Amino acid sequence: MKKLRLLIESRPFCVFDNTPMEKLQAADALEITDMRGSGIDNPDFVDALKNADAVLCGNDLVVDEALLEMAPGLKVIAKQGAGLDTVDIEAATRHGALVFHTPGVNNQAVADHTFAMILALARKITYCDTSLREKRWEHTKILGLEIWQKTLGLIGLGAIGRCVALRAAGFQMKVVAYDPFWPEDFAAEHHIERMQVEDLLRAADIVSIHAPLTPENRGLINSETLALMKPNALLINAARGGIVREADLYQALKNGVIAGAGLDVFEKEPPTDSPLLELDNVVLTPHTAAFTHEAMNLMNVVIVDELLDYVAGRKPAHCVNPQVWEQHRR
Repeated sequence: MKKLRLLIESRPFCVFDNTPMEKLQAADALEITDMRGSGIDNPDFVDALKNADAVLCGNDLVVDEALLEMAPGLKVIAKQGAGLDTVDIEAATRHGALVFHTPGVNNQAVADHTFAMILALARKITYCDTSLREKRWEHTKILGLEIWQKTLGLIGLGAIGRCVALRAAGFQMKVVAYDPFWPEDFAAEHHIERMQVEDLLRAADIVSIHAPLTPENRGLINSETLALMKPNALLINAARGGIVREADLYQALKNGVIAGAGLDVFEKEPPTDSPLLELDNVVLTPHTAAFTHEAMNLMNVVIVDELLDYVAGRKPAHCVNPQVWEQHRR
C-alpha cells in the first residue's frame, strides 16, 4: 500500500509535548517530512510540497490557488486551529483536497486571554509595571476603571464568545451581543441581549471581537464605527486582525475617541512598523491567545487523530468540505 506523504509546516505543532508527533511517526501508512516553521520562501519546502499528499499547517501558510497549483497531488489540508481564513476552501475543493481543522480546542484559552486584556487595560497593569521598573511611585496618580457591572458587547457569540460571556457573569456584567447565527437557547439562559453592531458599539463599555474574518466583516471596526463608541470604552480583538482597520484605531486611541484597546492579532503579523506600538493606552500580545499548554496539546491531539482517521479510511471529525470526502471514498 502506498504511503501518504505528509508535509508538516505548522510552527507550533508539538512544541510542548512530542507525543502526538510520535503517534504520527508510528503510523505505517504515513511518510513524514518535518519542515515545521518553514514556508514557500524556502526552495526545499516548495520541492517537498510538490510531492506531498497532505500538509499539516498552522496560521503561517496561506493555502490558496497558487499554492495548490504547486502541489498537484495534495489530497489533504490538515489545519491546526479553528480559523480557516488562511485556507481557500473553494480552491481546495476544486483541487479535490479535503480540509479539516480543530474547532473548539482553544475556546477556554482565548476567553481567558480576552479577560486578561480587559483587566490589563482597565487597571493599566502594563503602565503600572513600567512605571515601577523606571523607579517611579505613582501611587495616587494612576486611576483605573472597574469592570464590575459594566456592559460587555460581544461581536460574535459562537463558541469563544460564549465562553467570554460565561466569565462576564462573575463580574456581574450586562452582556449584549451580535451574531448572524444567534444561539437562542444560550442567550436566553444567560440573559444576553441581541443587538445590531451599531447599537452594540453605542451601548458597550467594553467591545470584544470573537468573529471569523470574512469579506463581510473585514474592516468592520473603522473610523466610522469607532466614532459610535463611548469615549471611555475599551476594544478587544483576539479574533483576526483584518476585522480592525489599525490606522483608524491608532487615530481613535491617539485622539481620545475611545480609551484603550487590547490586540492579540494584527493586519500584518508581526506588526513591527505599527504606530500602535507608540501608544500607552493599548495592550499588545503576539497572537498568543490560543497558546496555553492545555490548548496547544489538545490541538495537536485532535489534528493527529483526524489525520490517522483519514489514513484508516474514516471521515475526519471536522471536515469543512465533506463533498470531497465522498470523492475520496470512491
